[in-house]
Amino acid sequence: MMNMFLEFLEVPGNVLLIQGAPGTGKTTLAFEILNAVADSRRVYASSRVSPVKLRIQFPWIDEVIDSMSGRSSKASWNDEFHDLRGSDTDSVFSKVVRLKQVKQKSILVVDSWEGALRNATPEGRKVLESAVMSELDQTKVSVILVSEAERADNLGYLVDGVVTLEQSELDGRRIRSLGVDKLRGFRVQSQHFPFSLEKGRFTFLDQEYENDPPNIVRNPEKVPHTETHYSTGSRELDLLLGGGIRKGAFFMIDTDSNVSPQSLRLLINMIRSNFVNQGGACFSVSTGTFSSESSAEALRSYVGDKALADKVRIVEFNSQLPSKPWRLKLRGQLMSDLAEFYRSWNALKETSSGMMLTMNFDKLVQVYGEELTLPGFTEIGEGLRDEGAFSIGISSRPTKVRDEFLRQADYHIKVQSWNGHLLIYGVKPFTHVHGATFNFDKGYPSLNLIEIV
Repeated sequence: MMNMFLEFLEVPGNVLLIQGAPGTGKTTLAFEILNAVADSRRVYASSRVSPVKLRIQFPWIDEVIDSMSGRSSKASWNDEFHDLRGSDTDSVFSKVVRLKQVKQKSILVVDSWEGALRNATPEGRKVLESAVMSELDQTKVSVILVSEAERADNLGYLVDGVVTLEQSELDGRRIRSLGVDKLRGFRVQSQHFPFSLEKGRFTFLDQEYENDPPNIVRNPEKVPHTETHYSTGSRELDLLLGGGIRKGAFFMIDTDSNVSPQSLRLLINMIRSNFVNQGGACFSVSTGTFSSESSAEALRSYVGDKALADKVRIVEFNSQLPSKPWRLKLRGQLMSDLAEFYRSWNALKETSSGMMLTMNFDKLVQVYGEELTLPGFTEIGEGLRDEGAFSIGISSRPTKVRDEFLRQADYHIKVQSWNGHLLIYGVKPFTHVHGATFNFDKGYPSLNLIEIV
């Protein structure tokens, strides 16, 4: 989204209005745009906040202002920062005109528009509007207007682009979004873009991963377990959960049905591979979206052929498929399948440093129906807990077995797709919403989490 703003302001004469309620990040966004501009003169005119106070509120803007002025000193912003506080309309008008007379490719930020007009008469307002918005293409100036109003309808018809910053709630947690109301000359694929103000920076969340399986060119880095907790393979997810997942714990992953299957598989394979690559064994009931063959091939890239054969078992209910070392063929009859599961489980337990079970409840209910809700399921789960086994339940819809597992769960996270962006947040433990992104720079997928603050 930031690149689109830069392209929009690259057109001389374009005016972008940033509006929203107090505290939604308008000034932060304006500075981020200035920070990203490479080949234009950048000018910031403030009618609300002094230079000293801006530096206190946004310590990182030193790099923006100093690069604007070409100086390394924090003492003088001179021509690139203009303090409009307390100025009358004529003074504001004169300063704006002088900025435009330079006729150099420039980006001018007026923060805020209401502050600049605070002492203006109706006639003075028209004069100032004309000064800022007329003949911009001839003067090579593009303008960003920051409005203190949540909806500055009186400005909408004058400008070329309008974005609105909003703050709302998701399950009692804060979520921030930028809405594109208008961006003349540009096709915008989505109307709303989530962002974070973590560490005082304006950070857009990346789109959810929906491509084909990534090409994994090296084994993932092992994130070590501790004496009491298993790692998920992501230090950031471990931190969100309070230090990883306690040995013997139940871990519930609630996922919306609109979450990309690839995103969910990347998350689960990250957890599985970190477990297997440290000597653990993994049993999995895959989703209906991926076959057992597809699931095995995807995991093979993370753990290699030997570990896949020795430490991984993937349940398959199609008895016609050929036997594979990693394939555990079941019949869809609960009692006989449990006996086969325990036989295979106990055999692997003898040669493994730990045991992990991943259950997709939607698939299990599809195969076994209501029979799966028998009290015996609770006894099975408690038996695995006593062994120190790490159990993951995955579900995208409410079922009785999911609710039974949830009552016992020690950890519960939700994974949602919000306007094409992947979000993760904890129910147990309670956490803020985080934007989730998979990074492939290291040759394997790693999970980055950005807290929405």
